[in-house]
Amino acid sequence: MPTPPSSLPRRQVLTFSAALILPLLLLVCLPWQPFMHDALQTGWLWWPYALTRMVDVPGLALTMAALLLLTRHKLTLTPAAMLALVAALFATLASDWVIKSLIKQLTEEPRPYLLWLEGQNLIPAIRQFYAGSVELRGEQVHAASELLALPEWLCNHWQAEVNYAFPSGHSIAAMSLAQFFGLIWLARAPSGAWLLPVWAVAIALSRTLIGMHWPLDVLASALLGSLTALLAARWWLHRY
Repeated sequence: MPTPPSSLPRRQVLTFSAALILPLLLLVCLPWQPFMHDALQTGWLWWPYALTRMVDVPGLALTMAALLLLTRHKLTLTPAAMLALVAALFATLASDWVIKSLIKQLTEEPRPYLLWLEGQNLIPAIRQFYAGSVELRGEQVHAASELLALPEWLCNHWQAEVNYAFPSGHSIAAMSLAQFFGLIWLARAPSGAWLLPVWAVAIALSRTLIGMHWPLDVLASALLGSLTALLAARWWLHRY
């Protein structure tokens, strides 16, 4: 018998949300930055990058499809309920993207790896760097990466991400997916739900390890992503 829509206790919602947010709050409080600039040539950093790709293009589409199909299997959804689930998910991620894009333009926070490259005198002063076109910035980062003999995957990733840091779009997507599906699973079919915060936090941490974001970026992203997903999940649970 399906769980009634109103039966997801507030305590359970708060606990699940805390599992997404508190680890990143701890990361912010640590007295060191997690960017592993001394280990950029080592092979193990590819694993955090692989996590990042799960919410990148086209990885995000594959991750969404897998979670939607798994949810349909776990909950045995009707076509109408499945359509509403897809609509709620897309509305959540679209809202996240709009809010994230607006905040980036307002804050204009440099990425950690760019400040590090500036400190190594491998790119122009950060204000001058951001004054250039996206194409020029990409070329400058590519040249710096080649001088450092960085792995090709890291060189390409840095070159593609020359915009601002705050907040983290990858982390917002991961947190939204974890909160949205996690709360729905907790209400109707709880098995596996608590693996989702572990996955989302790991993705947020991966963004800091490879120099794309500051800890505060991913914490703010967790707050934003979990809030929009909470609203969408509660809407869906109330109706289906």
